[in-house]
Amino acid sequence: MTQYPVKSRFCLIFLVLTLNACTGVSVKDSGSANKETYKDRATLLNATGEWDLVGKISLDDGEDGGSGRLQWSVEHGHSELDFHGAMGRGAWRLKIGQDGVLLEMADGTVQAADDVNDLIQDHIGWPIPLDALQWWVRGLMAPGDIEKETYGPEGLLTDLRQFGWDVDFKRYASFDGVELPIRLNATNSNYRVKLAISSWRMDVNHDIKD
Repeated sequence: MTQYPVKSRFCLIFLVLTLNACTGVSVKDSGSANKETYKDRATLLNATGEWDLVGKISLDDGEDGGSGRLQWSVEHGHSELDFHGAMGRGAWRLKIGQDGVLLEMADGTVQAADDVNDLIQDHIGWPIPLDALQWWVRGLMAPGDIEKETYGPEGLLTDLRQFGWDVDFKRYASFDGVELPIRLNATNSNYRVKLAISSWRMDVNHDIKD
């Protein structure tokens, strides 16, 4: 092994440092960059007052489960969800507004409540976190405490833990240049909610269509 004099070693170190400084390249942590990109995306989507999706929802509490069709429409603070066949309950509709929640059944039965999560629990026997799900379906964190978040390329959430639920964003697809989830799973103990979204429409200064 070649031994360099102490003076030569210092010269080599100085040369390496000088070359690194001359490159002028600043290295930015990819995780931080993805988080900043997420914030930009969240600002854009949060400014959108209207959206709707169509897909399939699967519900499972560890003992009983089922799946059905879901259509979800949101327009300036008013939300309407149409379920067909989920958990074997037939067709039912949720209307959520500033004055409360209405559950309408196919036989004409109507039930009113102040809280949508309580109403869902009364209807199917366990809580679906709809308040948070309206954020998660768009690939966003809901307002409130966050236990864990993981970002992928382009600032897209890949994993999230919030309110005791683990949310796995399995797939995104581009709708007119905007990446939106089309497959996601949310689990909490034995409870599981799976969504497979087939189409999105979102008014981000223009309609997004599949």
